[in-house]
Amino acid sequence: MRVIIEVRHVPRFRVMDYLVQAGGTLTGFLEAAGEGWTASLEALEPDHLGIVDIPRDRLVIEGDPRQVERISAFVRRCVTRRR
Repeated sequence: MRVIIEVRHVPRFRVMDYLVQAGGTLTGFLEAAGEGWTASLEALEPDHLGIVDIPRDRLVIEGDPRQVERISAFVRRCVTRRR
């Protein structure tokens, strides 16, 4: 199974930290792996809101369907803004 999450305005080091919190270990630059899953973070072109650039990245999580669902749900909770 493969899940793609677009992450906006969250520092890359923070996203990688979330993957470690979810049970993974860093395996390379912007890459992590855990039991039954792997994840990589890819830079995207920033969005523009007037003169402000909004950083964007693509998080790709692949592996066992149950593990991917668990990791993607955890990451979505972490990167979603709460007001």
